[in-house]
Amino acid sequence: MRSTTLIDPNGHMVTVKAPDDQPTNDPKEDTHHDFLTEHWMDVAAASYLGFKRHGIGTVVVSERDPATGRLDEILKTHNLMYSPAEGGWLKQQEERLPAQWLDTRFQSYDPNETAIVVLADGDGSLRTYTVEGTPAPPRAFELVQARSN
Repeated sequence: MRSTTLIDPNGHMVTVKAPDDQPTNDPKEDTHHDFLTEHWMDVAAASYLGFKRHGIGTVVVSERDPATGRLDEILKTHNLMYSPAEGGWLKQQEERLPAQWLDTRFQSYDPNETAIVVLADGDGSLRTYTVEGTPAPPRAFELVQARSN
């Protein structure tokens, strides 16, 4: 598994890991890494809340038209949703995703440390990642909740 560690403007470290069979040296992957680093707290919070409510699963990040978002939203160009491992969106996309890689991650990840993420681009492509960072998902959830109040 390939791994990249980045530091956001606030000094938080974020490590993004991708399956070996995903394309390398790809501008799209660089864009995904930048997005995951910039929005780690939101992704981590969504992952933690999704796990608490639905169990093992993945955060799905999809593009959207920025004109459809509210002005006060943090993520103006993307939607975040959570898909449980045993159904929903993941089930509908299973032929397009690396099933064995995801299954291995679902069986071994710690939701208190890691988020499993699928990025769904406007061109229909799907890329999978595991992401770890600071703050850890439970703390990120607390901070995102506080920011929203």
